[in-house]
Amino acid sequence: MFFLFNLFNHNELGRRSLEDVIMILMAQLRALGHRVAWNNDQVSADPNVINVVVEGFTPYAVELMTAARARGNRFLIVTTEEPTPKGFNHGLNNLMVERQRLFPEAARLADAIWALVPGTESWYGSHGPPAVHVELGHASTLERTVPVAIDHEFGFYGSYTRRRERIVKRLARRSGSATAVKVLAGFQEQAYRDREMSRAKVILQLRADDKMGLVSSSRCNTALHLGRPVIAEPHELSKPWDEIVRFSKTAESFYDEAIGMARLWQAHHAGQLRRFREMLSPERCVGHALRATELEKRRAA
Repeated sequence: MFFLFNLFNHNELGRRSLEDVIMILMAQLRALGHRVAWNNDQVSADPNVINVVVEGFTPYAVELMTAARARGNRFLIVTTEEPTPKGFNHGLNNLMVERQRLFPEAARLADAIWALVPGTESWYGSHGPPAVHVELGHASTLERTVPVAIDHEFGFYGSYTRRRERIVKRLARRSGSATAVKVLAGFQEQAYRDREMSRAKVILQLRADDKMGLVSSSRCNTALHLGRPVIAEPHELSKPWDEIVRFSKTAESFYDEAIGMARLWQAHHAGQLRRFREMLSPERCVGHALRATELEKRRAA
């Protein structure tokens, strides 16, 4: 099959934040023999092409998809957020509330939905097309080593909320070094992010807000492909990553467990990578999702 990824409905910052997600899905699809491309300026009406879009819809985006669907375009929607009664991700901002409100309109235009947050596929699928949970798994082509000097114990990248800042500062104090944690706030160009995070021995997985219980599968995935183990604080929605990377037993024990992992980080990474390869192979991730949503079967019909 041919999958054409398109982030027409996201601005430049949104596209940058989704780079890892897209690259991982593309690599896994390639590993199973499918053809893939990424073009934000083009969708295809070829019935043998699946146009892959990531949730984040506006009324205008829904209008464009409606017109494209009328021309015969096929869509696969990838979702990254947690639906709640207050809006995506507990409605922490108005944008997430509006995105959840608009989602059903876009969902009706799709052939299938792949939900990245475990347990959310039922809600997403209730709006029409088949929905299945899919993990961001391993692909051998994504394993990479960046030749830089390691000069930090820990690394963190992404949205740097006040909650995350408090935890990072406390970890730095507990480790006895003001420069123990390399922080890369926001969403940077991928090669630069890889280089800066490779300066650290261990990558931190921290929740952005107390209300949020989902783990960033893309961060865990990227860290392991970069050759670094992950230490995570307790998360409510930790499956299946709690069987792959280390989740601390309590919020308080997180600091000592992180410091302990940094001492033997290479051994920890070897174990995490082995479990990662076994549990989240391309066949078990996107292969399962393709079968469950019957995209290939419909193509054959």
